[in-house]
Amino acid sequence: MVRQVCEKRTHADFSRGVRWGKLVAAGLLAAGAFAPSVLPQEAPARPAASARETAAKRAAEWEALAKALDAKIARMLPCDPRAKSAIEEVSRASEARMAALGEVLKVALAQASADTERVRLALAAEDASLRDVETERADSEQERIGVDGQLADLTASAKRRDGLEEALKKLTEIAAITTSRVKDADDLFQLRATLDISLRDLQAAGHARQTAIQNEQAALAAEASRWTDYYAARLARAQMECSITGSPGSPRRKKG
Repeated sequence: MVRQVCEKRTHADFSRGVRWGKLVAAGLLAAGAFAPSVLPQEAPARPAASARETAAKRAAEWEALAKALDAKIARMLPCDPRAKSAIEEVSRASEARMAALGEVLKVALAQASADTERVRLALAAEDASLRDVETERADSEQERIGVDGQLADLTASAKRRDGLEEALKKLTEIAAITTSRVKDADDLFQLRATLDISLRDLQAAGHARQTAIQNEQAALAAEASRWTDYYAARLARAQMECSITGSPGSPRRKKG
């Protein structure tokens, strides 16, 4: 009977050892090599950098034109067509600046969305692995309880009869192995649970990042609308001044 127990334990150890090895490997993979591939990555250098460079260029162009606008049209007569052209030029530069800034945010949002999706997929895989580890931990605990019970019975029997010392020694070794396996299962579960929590934190941070960028997009759209209204008002004022003063080239009627 004792030999059958030992043979059964040996076969179980081999089968469970293979499964345990896979779980440990998965844990190490998740904590080490696999983790960097699911963490938010740096934004693609070329698209993001190109968008920022373009935005900086468009902002500089608009600023130069805007600063010179008042002095430029101050030297012109109210109905000088160049005044209208100057205002329209700055208005177009402003629109180009806002469009470039919008592209920067668009690229940032695409990257944030990709990062969040990567984390979501990793979290789904990790949740499945965590369930496997939890099952393994429960099985190991049940196995330990069973072996401890067998050890207690065999210890009691060894006190009443001789010849069980070798079997008691082997079963004691098996009990030590199962106890160690339970500890390893607990450690691995804690490792995977910690990784699971970290991934959930990353997912929440990713959603917050997306929301922040979307808020920036809304604020940018509002600002672009204000600048459009501003230059439309400048054009309307120029046209009103022209209508009040009249064209400098129009002939005046002589009073009769």
